[in-house]
Amino acid sequence: LSLHDALTISGPMTICETLSNIYYKNDKEICNDLVTLLRREILYLKSMGCKEIQIDEPLFARQPTKALAWGIDLLDCIIKDISNVFFTVHICCGYPNHLDQINYKKANNNSYDMIAKKLDNCCIDAISIEDAHCHQELSFIKKIKKSTIVFGVIAIAKSKVESVTEITERINEVLKFIDKDRLIIAPDCGLGYLPKSILHNKLKNMVKA
Repeated sequence: LSLHDALTISGPMTICETLSNIYYKNDKEICNDLVTLLRREILYLKSMGCKEIQIDEPLFARQPTKALAWGIDLLDCIIKDISNVFFTVHICCGYPNHLDQINYKKANNNSYDMIAKKLDNCCIDAISIEDAHCHQELSFIKKIKKSTIVFGVIAIAKSKVESVTEITERINEVLKFIDKDRLIIAPDCGLGYLPKSILHNKLKNMVKA
């Protein structure tokens, strides 16, 4: 098996959302069992040399009440006491069906604010959030005292290429709320919708910024 140093896997709430359930009483029961499987998978990945693992949990933003009630606790159970791996949780706000779709369903703008403090108090090393698709009210970042922020500055489903100036200005805005040593600049989410020419131009501008 050949493995890169970094890998992304889906978290229990997100996996649960894609399943057809004819056995469990509720989502929490499914997720409890998924925790055991995901922890086993992560320990295997670590044994194969994986040093950075991102867990995708967009449901944290779309269902913040569930995330606060038990979702973040289950994330903790998956990664607790696993050393020498840098863990990121990615929380995107929604995904369109095609490039330049405008009115696709997105999470509420206050979702990050609702879950920020509890996320910061769990075992995660970094919290990956979106900002390019819809600029957030960034004051919620003040609630995040120890975790690194992976901050999305280019939209992944808009063909318009963000300028270096636009990206730089947004980076300067977020730096009002977090020290630069705890900030990583990134795209919002996956880049699968973007034609290569647009993708390359967006990433080049992001790096320049």
